[in-house]
Amino acid sequence: MWAKGLLSLSAIRFQIPSKIEPMKLSNKLHRLADITRLFIFGLPKNAIGSIDVTNRCNLRCEHCYFFAEDHKGEKELSIEKWIEKLEEMKAAGHPMLLCTWVGGEPLVRKGLIEVGRKYFKHNTIVTNGTMELPDWDDCNYVISIDGTEEAFARMRAPGIYQKIKQNVINHPELKIQISCVITSITKDCIEDLVKEWGPLARSGIIFDFFTPVTNLDEALWLDWQARDEMIDKILALKKIYPGVINMMDSTLELMRSNNSKKVTDNCEFRLKAFTLGPTGEHKGKCMMGDKADCDRCGCVVPFHMATLSSRRLMLKETLKAQFAPKKKPTSTPQQPVQISPRSFQKANPEDAF
Repeated sequence: MWAKGLLSLSAIRFQIPSKIEPMKLSNKLHRLADITRLFIFGLPKNAIGSIDVTNRCNLRCEHCYFFAEDHKGEKELSIEKWIEKLEEMKAAGHPMLLCTWVGGEPLVRKGLIEVGRKYFKHNTIVTNGTMELPDWDDCNYVISIDGTEEAFARMRAPGIYQKIKQNVINHPELKIQISCVITSITKDCIEDLVKEWGPLARSGIIFDFFTPVTNLDEALWLDWQARDEMIDKILALKKIYPGVINMMDSTLELMRSNNSKKVTDNCEFRLKAFTLGPTGEHKGKCMMGDKADCDRCGCVVPFHMATLSSRRLMLKETLKAQFAPKKKPTSTPQQPVQISPRSFQKANPEDAF
């Protein structure tokens, strides 16, 4: 896989799957071919992107960039019109490699994703996890879990945390990744989240930092010193709980205060990806819209893309992967459990694609 959660992601998030189950040889060969093409030629323009499936959502989260903009009176594009648009993109030579389906809550319009996902080689669905997950084993799910239960209730909504967890437990057959936005509210419960959700997140856990957006609460943003300290903590947690946090070290290093602006000034997502809103229109500079503060961007997507585009960094990550212990297959727990340090072996970092 190239990426996951476009977006968070987590927001639109880049997917970074870390599949635990043994893969068939054919899948490994296809993945190797994808990685080789990326290494030699780089990421083609419009190969990846995001589609806002809907302007509706059953939640109104404090930090949601989508609802920082006014969507009143906005008419969603019909499924038939979306098919026309996707056919036009295909005819125009779009690589149609990966689409992240976001919103709003994308599972409000399952019918659109059911049809639209067939146009792309890889698909990611970024969801709040409160609705039933369709049995689409060819898709990757990114479920937004911002902190453990108390912090989550403040960031999103009270009374739904356990329901989401049970939804994840009920679907051991699906590729599910947990995404957490680090804010002033969630920063102190990151390790507890890793311990609680690590056994349930079959495609690992990823982190974004809150990106300031006009009309959202500025107090959620961590200053640069706090962000650097959190990156130190995440790197340490990767060693304590191998294979759980599915982010490359190089990506985390690029998110630091001394590197971040170099990446965001030349944002690969802005330059190479497509972003379409609920009416089918192009959204502007990125999936977060034109009101996002790029200089303080905390979305993992551009930093992950910058890592993938650097032969030096990818060679470094590949060599590191060869000497890392492989993560052993584990059964999905039927009840919420916690993990102890080193209860997982490191996943093969080739799965960072």
